[in-house]
Amino acid sequence: MTGKRRFSREYVADAREWFDEVLRAARDVHVRGERRAAEGILLSLDRWFIDREVVRRRPSPLTELTAVVGAILGDGTLREPPGSVYDPDEAVLGCPLGAHITLTFDDADLLGHAVFDALEAHRS
Repeated sequence: MTGKRRFSREYVADAREWFDEVLRAARDVHVRGERRAAEGILLSLDRWFIDREVVRRRPSPLTELTAVVGAILGDGTLREPPGSVYDPDEAVLGCPLGAHITLTFDDADLLGHAVFDALEAHRS
């Protein structure tokens, strides 16, 4: 797989529009099952940027998304992605390594928008 360092402005805008729409719809529909819906939203967001090169020298929301997706697909325990740097003090969600994570829509909202902000900042 080839890693991308940049995504077009239009691609990121489409992904952000999708994210906001899905999150809004999920909040409207899901009273029960919030955890699984929030997980599904973050898994889907990860797929939009699957070809990314995760910035490994320092913590970032993209690295945190990778760690969260690993926990979702694993046993729910947050682990540092191989070759990456994760610092709970700089993390959007602030979860310590080794913690069992349970996500909410607010968590998905915070992390998702931090990912988009990081992508925009990387473009500058």
